[in-house]
Amino acid sequence: MFKLNPNPTFVAKVQLSIPGESKPATVDVEFKHLSRKAIQSFFENLQGKTDAESLAEIIVSWKGIDAAYSAETLATLLDNYPAAGRELFEAFRLELMEARAKN
Repeated sequence: MFKLNPNPTFVAKVQLSIPGESKPATVDVEFKHLSRKAIQSFFENLQGKTDAESLAEIIVSWKGIDAAYSAETLATLLDNYPAAGRELFEAFRLELMEARAKN
């Protein structure tokens, strides 16, 4: 049954690029669910924030990375893998705004 009030979080598979590797790593990232108004506000208020600060507002946890999720480990991930910020934002946006019903 379709729920009028969604779960407060959702998990998305995110492909993170690894320099020198032919295939990206796939990790499970738990994101906060945002309403239409909240997501608009989130994206409007990104200016002046680092990727780490912005992503910390929407990421709850992750699996498949060799360190437990925290603001500090997120900052390390983004520093060590420059493409990761864009990949995480895009996975969040796609899952929240364009997710298809799964069979």
